[in-house]
Amino acid sequence: MGLKWFISKILLFVPFRLIFRLRVLSSRNVPSKGPCIICVNHTSFWDPPFVGVAAPREVFYLAKKELFEKVKAFGKLISFYNAVPVDRDSPILGIKKAMAILKEGKALVIFPEGTRNRTQDKLLLPLKEGTALVSLRLKVPVVPAFLFESKGNVLDWITGKRKLKIRFGKPIRPEIFLNDDNPVFYLTREIECKMRELYARG
Repeated sequence: MGLKWFISKILLFVPFRLIFRLRVLSSRNVPSKGPCIICVNHTSFWDPPFVGVAAPREVFYLAKKELFEKVKAFGKLISFYNAVPVDRDSPILGIKKAMAILKEGKALVIFPEGTRNRTQDKLLLPLKEGTALVSLRLKVPVVPAFLFESKGNVLDWITGKRKLKIRFGKPIRPEIFLNDDNPVFYLTREIECKMRELYARG
């Protein structure tokens, strides 16, 4: 874990516990070293820092390039904290950047829905297949995760109306899907099933 990440986690963990009442469950399921993909649901712009503080190791992100361009200072901030710009109109380039990060032995956070879920009635939007494709290509494990109550007013967390929580699931090994007739499809389905199971466990 890099020094900037270590110091930032120390500085942010207590405020996140006090303000957002962050609880982290089963973080031991995240491999302590080596490449891995952390797949988590996405409902709020707060999600990347929440996952970053909760994960037991330094993580990297893919973020739409517009976030780096609209406000330069914000772009520099998220770049400092390991966000890598991608063009959503060029998914192949995004996959290549993801693979480059993983080939360096890093942990990559991916929001497989592809965008924030702004619906009121859907637990998850349809998952994109890019995560499974990268996992299978590099034989990198996928750690499913579910983030609870990350969307709302800050006062809701302070008053206890909402309680932020993230649960990490056991790694999914892509090798077991390699002999399927459509491994990308079935691995994507497995990731979604495990994320739903994590939600059901609460």
